[in-house]
Amino acid sequence: MPFKPMPEREFREYLRLVGWTLLKGGTDWNLYNDRGKFVCVIVIAHGKNTEKGVKAYSVDKTKKAFKEAGLKWPPKKK
Repeated sequence: MPFKPMPEREFREYLRLVGWTLLKGGTDWNLYNDRGKFVCVIVIAHGKNTEKGVKAYSVDKTKKAFKEAGLKWPPKKK
């Protein structure tokens, strides 16, 4: 299933639900799990000619990381 770019606000909300965090790296954002372990790098587009939000391949990487951690993507509110 191909992924679409996701609004940054929605993406951050999903991460907050499971306790994961995004911290600013050199040029991109670093994703850390609830234990503080580095998971992957996330690219957030914010240029003039691009759609603002999380890039599609970063959403796919996050989904794979959730699957490896035994979590469902997207997480549901309890």
